[in-house]
Amino acid sequence: MTGKAVALSAEAASMVRRDRDIGRLLRNFHSGDNHINWSNVQDFLADRRIDCSWRGRLTRTVSSRLSVEERRAHLIEAAIGLAEKKGVAGVTTRDVAQAAGVSLGVVHYCFENKDALMTELVKALAMELRDSVDADETVWEDAGTGKEALHKLVRRGLELMWRNIEATPERQLLTYETTTYALREGESTPAKLAIAREQYGFNDHTVADVIDHCREATGTQWTTPVATLSRFILNVIDGIVLRWLVDDDSESVQVQLDLLAEMVTAHAE
Repeated sequence: MTGKAVALSAEAASMVRRDRDIGRLLRNFHSGDNHINWSNVQDFLADRRIDCSWRGRLTRTVSSRLSVEERRAHLIEAAIGLAEKKGVAGVTTRDVAQAAGVSLGVVHYCFENKDALMTELVKALAMELRDSVDADETVWEDAGTGKEALHKLVRRGLELMWRNIEATPERQLLTYETTTYALREGESTPAKLAIAREQYGFNDHTVADVIDHCREATGTQWTTPVATLSRFILNVIDGIVLRWLVDDDSESVQVQLDLLAEMVTAHAE
Protein backbone atom coordinates (compact mmCIF):
# COMPACT_ATOMS: atom_id res chain seq x y z
CA MET A 1 0.00 0.00 0.00
CA THR A 2 1.42 3.37 -0.94
CA GLY A 3 0.88 6.83 0.44
CA LYS A 4 0.72 7.94 4.07
CA ALA A 5 0.95 5.08 6.53
CA VAL A 6 -2.23 4.11 8.39
CA ALA A 7 -2.08 4.51 12.18
CA LEU A 8 -2.66 1.01 13.57
CA SER A 9 -2.54 -0.26 17.10
CA ALA A 10 0.86 -1.69 18.02
CA GLU A 11 -0.35 -5.28 17.73
CA ALA A 12 -2.10 -4.69 14.40
CA ALA A 13 0.99 -2.96 13.06
CA SER A 14 3.10 -5.91 14.11
CA MET A 15 0.81 -8.29 12.24
CA VAL A 16 0.93 -6.12 9.13
CA ARG A 17 4.71 -6.02 9.23
CA ARG A 18 4.79 -9.81 9.38
CA ASP A 19 2.63 -9.89 6.24
CA ARG A 20 5.00 -7.24 4.76
CA ASP A 21 2.18 -5.72 2.74
CA ILE A 22 -1.25 -4.84 4.08
CA GLY A 23 -2.62 -5.57 0.61
CA ARG A 24 -2.01 -9.27 1.23
CA LEU A 25 -4.26 -9.16 4.27
CA LEU A 26 -7.01 -7.14 2.60
CA ARG A 27 -7.08 -9.33 -0.52
CA ASN A 28 -8.02 -12.28 1.69
CA PHE A 29 -11.32 -10.50 2.34
CA HIS A 30 -11.84 -8.92 -1.08
CA SER A 31 -15.47 -9.40 -2.19
CA GLY A 32 -15.03 -8.20 -5.79
CA ASP A 33 -15.81 -4.85 -7.42
CA ASN A 34 -12.98 -3.30 -5.40
CA HIS A 35 -14.90 -3.65 -2.09
CA ILE A 36 -13.51 -5.02 1.17
CA ASN A 37 -15.67 -7.17 3.42
CA TRP A 38 -14.85 -5.23 6.59
CA SER A 39 -16.99 -7.50 8.77
CA ASN A 40 -14.72 -10.42 7.95
CA VAL A 41 -11.62 -8.28 8.53
CA GLN A 42 -12.90 -7.22 11.96
CA ASP A 43 -13.79 -10.80 12.90
CA PHE A 44 -10.34 -11.95 11.77
CA LEU A 45 -8.61 -9.39 13.97
CA ALA A 46 -10.98 -9.83 16.91
CA ASP A 47 -10.32 -13.59 16.91
CA ARG A 48 -6.65 -12.72 17.38
CA ARG A 49 -7.50 -10.14 20.09
CA ILE A 50 -6.21 -7.32 17.89
CA ASP A 51 -7.66 -3.83 18.40
CA CYS A 52 -9.94 -2.78 15.48
CA SER A 53 -10.18 0.94 16.28
CA TRP A 54 -8.11 1.72 13.16
CA ARG A 55 -10.87 0.45 10.83
CA GLY A 56 -12.35 3.90 10.11
CA ARG A 57 -9.00 5.43 9.27
CA LEU A 58 -8.08 2.51 7.05
CA THR A 59 -11.46 2.62 5.27
CA ARG A 60 -10.89 6.26 4.36
CA THR A 61 -7.40 5.51 3.11
CA VAL A 62 -8.47 2.53 0.99
CA SER A 63 -11.41 4.43 -0.52
CA SER A 64 -9.00 7.14 -1.70
CA ARG A 65 -6.91 4.66 -3.65
CA LEU A 66 -7.12 4.22 -7.39
CA SER A 67 -9.76 1.84 -8.73
CA VAL A 68 -8.55 -1.50 -10.10
CA GLU A 69 -8.93 -0.29 -13.69
CA GLU A 70 -7.10 2.96 -12.93
CA ARG A 71 -4.33 1.02 -11.21
CA ARG A 72 -4.06 -1.36 -14.17
CA ALA A 73 -3.77 1.58 -16.59
CA HIS A 74 -1.08 3.13 -14.38
CA LEU A 75 0.91 -0.12 -14.34
CA ILE A 76 0.57 -0.58 -18.11
CA GLU A 77 1.92 2.93 -18.73
CA ALA A 78 4.84 2.22 -16.38
CA ALA A 79 5.54 -1.03 -18.25
CA ILE A 80 5.49 0.78 -21.60
CA GLY A 81 7.97 3.36 -20.34
CA LEU A 82 10.32 0.65 -19.10
CA ALA A 83 10.01 -1.46 -22.25
CA GLU A 84 10.84 1.55 -24.43
CA LYS A 85 14.09 1.99 -22.49
CA LYS A 86 15.27 -1.58 -21.89
CA GLY A 87 13.26 -3.80 -24.24
CA VAL A 88 10.40 -6.15 -23.46
CA ALA A 89 12.59 -9.10 -22.43
CA GLY A 90 14.37 -6.96 -19.84
CA VAL A 91 11.21 -5.83 -18.04
CA THR A 92 10.18 -7.66 -14.87
CA THR A 93 7.09 -7.23 -12.73
CA ARG A 94 9.37 -6.02 -9.95
CA ASP A 95 10.68 -3.29 -12.28
CA VAL A 96 7.11 -2.25 -13.07
CA ALA A 97 6.20 -2.11 -9.39
CA GLN A 98 9.18 0.10 -8.65
CA ALA A 99 8.48 2.41 -11.62
CA ALA A 100 4.81 2.74 -10.64
CA GLY A 101 5.61 3.31 -6.98
CA VAL A 102 3.61 0.33 -5.71
CA SER A 103 4.36 -3.00 -4.05
CA LEU A 104 5.02 -6.11 -6.12
CA GLY A 105 1.83 -7.55 -4.64
CA VAL A 106 -0.22 -4.82 -6.30
CA VAL A 107 1.18 -5.75 -9.72
CA HIS A 108 0.33 -9.43 -9.23
CA TYR A 109 -3.10 -8.50 -7.92
CA CYS A 110 -3.82 -6.61 -11.17
CA PHE A 111 -2.04 -9.03 -13.52
CA GLU A 112 -1.54 -12.75 -13.06
CA ASN A 113 1.99 -12.64 -14.48
CA LYS A 114 4.25 -10.77 -16.90
CA ASP A 115 2.56 -12.33 -19.95
CA ALA A 116 -0.82 -11.00 -18.84
CA LEU A 117 0.73 -7.55 -18.37
CA MET A 118 2.40 -7.70 -21.80
CA THR A 119 -0.91 -8.66 -23.42
CA GLU A 120 -2.56 -5.56 -21.96
CA LEU A 121 0.46 -3.48 -22.98
CA VAL A 122 -0.04 -4.62 -26.57
CA LYS A 123 -3.73 -3.69 -26.42
CA ALA A 124 -2.85 -0.24 -25.09
CA LEU A 125 -0.45 0.36 -27.97
CA ALA A 126 -3.06 -0.83 -30.45
CA MET A 127 -5.66 1.49 -28.92
CA GLU A 128 -3.37 4.43 -29.63
CA LEU A 129 -3.60 3.53 -33.32
CA ARG A 130 -7.39 3.64 -33.18
CA ASP A 131 -7.47 6.78 -31.04
CA SER A 132 -5.30 8.62 -33.57
CA VAL A 133 -8.22 8.43 -36.02
CA ASP A 134 -11.06 8.84 -33.53
CA ALA A 135 -9.45 11.92 -31.98
CA ASP A 136 -10.29 14.06 -35.04
CA GLU A 137 -14.04 13.96 -35.62
CA THR A 138 -13.77 16.50 -38.44
CA VAL A 139 -12.33 13.80 -40.67
CA TRP A 140 -15.84 12.38 -41.08
CA GLU A 141 -17.57 15.70 -41.68
CA ASP A 142 -18.72 16.52 -45.22
CA ALA A 143 -16.97 13.44 -46.57
CA GLY A 144 -19.01 13.45 -49.76
CA THR A 145 -20.09 10.37 -51.66
CA GLY A 146 -18.65 8.09 -54.28
CA LYS A 147 -15.33 6.43 -54.92
CA GLU A 148 -13.31 9.66 -55.09
CA ALA A 149 -14.65 10.70 -51.69
CA LEU A 150 -13.77 7.26 -50.35
CA HIS A 151 -10.19 7.63 -51.61
CA LYS A 152 -9.82 10.99 -49.87
CA LEU A 153 -11.27 9.65 -46.63
CA VAL A 154 -9.03 6.58 -46.60
CA ARG A 155 -6.02 8.79 -47.24
CA ARG A 156 -7.01 11.11 -44.37
CA GLY A 157 -7.33 8.13 -42.05
CA LEU A 158 -3.88 6.87 -43.05
CA GLU A 159 -2.45 10.34 -42.47
CA LEU A 160 -3.89 10.55 -38.96
CA MET A 161 -2.43 7.15 -38.14
CA TRP A 162 0.91 8.23 -39.56
CA ARG A 163 1.02 11.42 -37.48
CA ASN A 164 0.69 9.32 -34.33
CA ILE A 165 3.35 6.90 -35.55
CA GLU A 166 5.80 9.65 -36.52
CA ALA A 167 5.41 11.33 -33.12
CA THR A 168 6.15 8.12 -31.19
CA PRO A 169 9.12 6.28 -32.77
CA GLU A 170 10.05 4.58 -29.49
CA ARG A 171 6.57 3.10 -29.18
CA GLN A 172 6.66 1.89 -32.77
CA LEU A 173 9.92 0.10 -32.11
CA LEU A 174 8.30 -1.38 -29.03
CA THR A 175 5.46 -2.88 -31.09
CA TYR A 176 8.02 -4.80 -33.16
CA GLU A 177 9.85 -5.86 -30.02
CA THR A 178 6.69 -7.24 -28.44
CA THR A 179 6.08 -9.27 -31.60
CA THR A 180 9.60 -10.71 -31.83
CA TYR A 181 9.63 -11.35 -28.07
CA ALA A 182 6.39 -13.30 -28.32
CA LEU A 183 7.51 -15.29 -31.38
CA ARG A 184 10.93 -16.10 -29.93
CA GLU A 185 9.48 -17.35 -26.65
CA GLY A 186 6.30 -18.81 -28.12
CA GLU A 187 7.69 -22.25 -28.93
CA SER A 188 8.40 -22.97 -25.28
CA THR A 189 5.60 -20.83 -23.83
CA PRO A 190 2.39 -20.79 -25.93
CA ALA A 191 0.97 -17.97 -23.81
CA LYS A 192 3.67 -15.67 -25.19
CA LEU A 193 2.73 -16.52 -28.78
CA ALA A 194 -0.80 -15.47 -27.89
CA ILE A 195 0.54 -11.97 -27.19
CA ALA A 196 1.56 -11.50 -30.84
CA ARG A 197 -1.69 -12.95 -32.12
CA GLU A 198 -3.66 -10.69 -29.81
CA GLN A 199 -1.66 -7.72 -31.08
CA TYR A 200 -2.36 -8.36 -34.75
CA GLY A 201 -5.93 -9.49 -34.21
CA PHE A 202 -6.74 -6.29 -32.36
CA ASN A 203 -5.11 -4.17 -35.07
CA ASP A 204 -7.01 -6.08 -37.77
CA HIS A 205 -10.31 -5.19 -36.10
CA THR A 206 -9.25 -1.57 -35.64
CA VAL A 207 -8.39 -1.03 -39.30
CA ALA A 208 -11.45 -2.99 -40.43
CA ASP A 209 -13.68 -0.69 -38.36
CA VAL A 210 -12.03 2.41 -39.83
CA ILE A 211 -12.32 1.41 -43.48
CA ASP A 212 -15.87 0.18 -42.99
CA HIS A 213 -16.70 3.57 -41.49
CA CYS A 214 -15.17 5.13 -44.62
CA ARG A 215 -17.44 2.99 -46.80
CA GLU A 216 -20.50 3.91 -44.82
CA ALA A 217 -19.69 7.64 -44.78
CA THR A 218 -19.26 7.78 -48.56
CA GLY A 219 -22.08 5.45 -49.61
CA THR A 220 -19.72 3.05 -51.36
CA GLN A 221 -19.15 -0.70 -51.25
CA TRP A 222 -16.00 -2.78 -50.90
CA THR A 223 -15.58 -5.44 -53.58
CA THR A 224 -13.04 -7.32 -51.46
CA PRO A 225 -13.84 -8.57 -47.94
CA VAL A 226 -13.07 -5.94 -45.29
CA ALA A 227 -11.05 -8.47 -43.27
CA THR A 228 -8.80 -9.09 -46.29
CA LEU A 229 -8.32 -5.37 -46.91
CA SER A 230 -7.54 -4.59 -43.28
CA ARG A 231 -4.92 -7.35 -43.16
CA PHE A 232 -3.36 -6.03 -46.37
CA ILE A 233 -3.28 -2.45 -45.05
CA LEU A 234 -1.60 -3.56 -41.82
CA ASN A 235 0.96 -5.64 -43.73
CA VAL A 236 1.94 -2.61 -45.82
CA ILE A 237 1.99 -0.22 -42.84
CA ASP A 238 4.20 -2.68 -40.93
CA GLY A 239 6.74 -2.51 -43.74
CA ILE A 240 6.48 1.25 -44.16
CA VAL A 241 7.01 1.91 -40.45
CA LEU A 242 9.91 -0.52 -40.10
CA ARG A 243 11.69 1.04 -43.09
CA TRP A 244 11.03 4.53 -41.70
CA LEU A 245 12.57 3.53 -38.35
CA VAL A 246 15.67 2.55 -40.31
CA ASP A 247 16.06 5.50 -42.71
CA ASP A 248 13.87 8.26 -41.15
CA ASP A 249 12.58 9.21 -44.61
CA SER A 250 9.18 10.75 -43.87
CA GLU A 251 8.89 12.21 -47.38
CA SER A 252 8.97 8.74 -48.92
CA VAL A 253 6.34 7.60 -46.43
CA GLN A 254 3.90 10.18 -47.80
CA VAL A 255 4.34 8.82 -51.31
CA GLN A 256 3.83 5.27 -50.09
CA LEU A 257 0.65 6.22 -48.19
CA ASP A 258 -0.69 7.87 -51.37
CA LEU A 259 -0.05 4.63 -53.22
CA LEU A 260 -1.62 2.53 -50.44
CA ALA A 261 -4.81 4.63 -50.51
CA GLU A 262 -5.04 4.19 -54.29
CA MET A 263 -4.50 0.43 -54.07
CA VAL A 264 -7.14 0.02 -51.35
CA THR A 265 -9.85 2.14 -52.99
CA ALA A 266 -9.33 0.22 -56.24
CA HIS A 267 -11.29 -2.50 -54.41
CA ALA A 268 -14.43 -0.38 -54.06
CA GLU A 269 -17.37 0.68 -56.19
